[in-house]
Amino acid sequence: MSDAKSLADQGRGVLTAAQWGAIVLCGLAVVLDGYDAQMLAMAIPSMAAEFHVAPTAFAAAASGSLAGMALGAMGLSPLADKFGRRPMLIVSLLLFGLATLAGMQSGGPLETAVWRVVAGCGLGATVPITIAITADLAPAGRRVRLVTIMASGFAIGAASSGQIAPFLSAWWGWRGLFGYGGILPLVLAVVCFWGIPESRPGRADPRETPQVAARVSALFAPGYRYRTLFMWCLTSINLFANYGLASWLPTLLVQNGWSLAAASRVTSLLAIGGLTGCYLVSGLADRGRTVVALMAVYFTTAVGLAVCATNPPSMWVWVVLMVLIGFGTIGASLTLAPLASTYYPPELRSTGVGWANGVGRAGSFFGPLALAWLMHQSLTPTRVLGALVVPIVLCLLFVTLLPAALRAGSGSREVQA
Repeated sequence: MSDAKSLADQGRGVLTAAQWGAIVLCGLAVVLDGYDAQMLAMAIPSMAAEFHVAPTAFAAAASGSLAGMALGAMGLSPLADKFGRRPMLIVSLLLFGLATLAGMQSGGPLETAVWRVVAGCGLGATVPITIAITADLAPAGRRVRLVTIMASGFAIGAASSGQIAPFLSAWWGWRGLFGYGGILPLVLAVVCFWGIPESRPGRADPRETPQVAARVSALFAPGYRYRTLFMWCLTSINLFANYGLASWLPTLLVQNGWSLAAASRVTSLLAIGGLTGCYLVSGLADRGRTVVALMAVYFTTAVGLAVCATNPPSMWVWVVLMVLIGFGTIGASLTLAPLASTYYPPELRSTGVGWANGVGRAGSFFGPLALAWLMHQSLTPTRVLGALVVPIVLCLLFVTLLPAALRAGSGSREVQA
């Protein structure tokens, strides 16, 4: 009777205390993703000084983390559709936490890169699984908003990274950043074991369980083919810009004459803009205005990056610019995975979100490398930032294809564009 009542309440948009608790725990897991996205960027100036190398020597570590995330999202997260969401979430958190702690003992850029790949595998699976859990629990009419609120933990984690990095660095150098980022996932894994119910249990009979290849192939069935390609392409371009910016912004600001503490704190303002952007997009998406919302945040970001290229002299102008840039780069990326969760049925949700996120992470792999290449050229730090206008404008143009992608198939209920 209680299960029937819970389902009835969920159909009316009412969530139980246990369901809210599970969503909060998923949000905390995404907070760790946000922290990790900025952690290495905050640590690179200190690591470069300790190991007597140029900051760009850690380009492989920055991109290696993203490569690991792509592998985890595409290889591990689909297993949640087979073995269950909660077990795979716990495995992913343990892998992420242990590898991050191991990275504390790195002796140089190469060893750091190896451990960042391993940590990325765990982290890459964590985000799609938490999105799938939340989408399973959320009522259909509020799904995009609730999943986006949960996913906005990324921005909170990114903001916290910039604020606490100076204190952690003062206490234990760059290793303090790694230690903090490694212990928290291990603690959260234990809490998730008790606090997250299995929203979609794995199938008991392996003969009835589709293999990963079959589930990925299902993403290209006639009802899903074009929306799958759209989400993969847009997510790749967005995360190319997002992680290129996140990986090098503190270093670029330091090269432009800022102190590391000031650069870290200003970088955290990206997340404030990201929170605003993701709530705007998710709210309009639930009202069927996805295209308008995405175009607005991408246009705002393009303007902000173009102004950065002029190297404004005022600190307060930079504060405003960081908020505006985060409004689009982070705000849009936080909303793309929740949107993907509405484009697939429950049995494909982890696979659909995981592969969209994984292909996007594969695209993001080239963001830090591209900016590192530009940093080796004769461009000023602010011109390097301005170069990110190009992928953002591509996102702006690409989003106009969303209505056609949704009209091309009718395999599931989805948010209108």
